Amino acid sequence: MSIRAVSFDAAGTLLHVAEPVAVTYARAARAHGVDVGEEAVAARFPAAFAVDWEGCRMDGDGRPFWRHVVATCTGSDDEVLFEALYAYYGLPAAWRVEPGTIEALDQLRTLGQKRAILSNWDTRLGPLLDALGLAPHVDFIGISGVIGVEKPDSGAFRAVAEGLGLPLSAVLHVGDSARADVAGARAAGAHALPWTGFSAVFERLSETR
Repeated sequence: MSIRAVSFDAAGTLLHVAEPVAVTYARAARAHGVDVGEEAVAARFPAAFAVDWEGCRMDGDGRPFWRHVVATCTGSDDEVLFEALYAYYGLPAAWRVEPGTIEALDQLRTLGQKRAILSNWDTRLGPLLDALGLAPHVDFIGISGVIGVEKPDSGAFRAVAEGLGLPLSAVLHVGDSARADVAGARAAGAHALPWTGFSAVFERLSETR
């Protein structure tokens, strides 16, 4: 079946942090009396984020998971520090939108493609996409904290297909994670493309017409 919809990952694809996470964490920690350097935060973050977690890491507001990440990276379980960082990443100022995103989403609509965002994120993502002006330019938003399942689980991709009213075989998913986005989409029965920019997306679509 030809591709009739494109879904995009959020962080690392359509959205990027405004500054390195280690910089933000270390600055917030110092402001709350915790002496930790950017290098230490950067070294700890990958393992903290990839920790084995029972169930959906981002379930609901994701606070238990993010509390673990902040404590591991900063060496502090101070609740005020955690809440400051948690609130910060819910703000538009913490993020920058990939250049050309709205134009690309609108061009996809012109081509007759449905558009979606599928992200392993907590419930802050919905209001954030509204604030960044992206929500009106997509037809469905799949957030793991809402649907209760994370990529690469096939249930996440099924949620997108069902939300768009299409079979998985008609959906192209694009993202920066080889495991969660590319391998997960293909295993679920969708098309997949690693994120390298919008030009690659339109090239892929032109090949399948």
